[in-house]
Amino acid sequence: MRIFRFESIDSTSDYLKNKKDIENYDLAIAEIQTKGRGRRGNNWFSSKGMALFSFALKAEKNISIEEYSKLPLVTGISVLRGIRRIEELDLKFKWTNDIYLDDKKLSGILVEKVDDFFIIGIGINVNNKELGLAEETAISLTNKTKNSYIIEDIIFTVIDEFKKYYKRFCDGEWEYILDEINSKNYLKGKTVDIVSINGTAAGIVNEIAQDGRLEVEVSGIKQLFNIGEVHISRMKNETE
Repeated sequence: MRIFRFESIDSTSDYLKNKKDIENYDLAIAEIQTKGRGRRGNNWFSSKGMALFSFALKAEKNISIEEYSKLPLVTGISVLRGIRRIEELDLKFKWTNDIYLDDKKLSGILVEKVDDFFIIGIGINVNNKELGLAEETAISLTNKTKNSYIIEDIIFTVIDEFKKYYKRFCDGEWEYILDEINSKNYLKGKTVDIVSINGTAAGIVNEIAQDGRLEVEVSGIKQLFNIGEVHISRMKNETE
């Protein structure tokens, strides 16, 4: 593993995407990102004290691109387990790419494909107390526990967990990994507004299906949704 460290960079993911001699598990770490982003191109607020990193993963030729659509989910459970090795917290996984703590976002994940590589970008709120405009919807480990952490310990622990889960994924253990993910499913049982090409409808989330899609019960009928087909605009507990 080659490690590239930066005090400040526009994006660790873009750095790896533009690297000509990229190698498997190349790792870029930054203290600050000036153009960090999440899914759909949303900006990821960056402040000092976060774990901001991306790593390269060479695609296996015997695994289809359809199977690789599950990679954000594999990454998500890896991040969750990695953080829990550092601090025993009640973390949840929000389909398809966020880790939640106390109903607030702790971590975000972005997986992008470039030629024969996937670039996996991860941001974790660690020691940062300032969360910018996301104050009401985000949380950091320090805000929760009042402890301070060695950021690179968290990064390397997460990558260690990813390697374990990725090996299991390649070995055909997706069904067991998915069971773990669903046991931490933040959306399960919540009523959500689903915005699709057919309009807006309210539904109750059941679980993440075998193919990685989200199973939602809409008007008594279970339906499966891809991440590109829906936008979850509201969440509340079914009992509320």
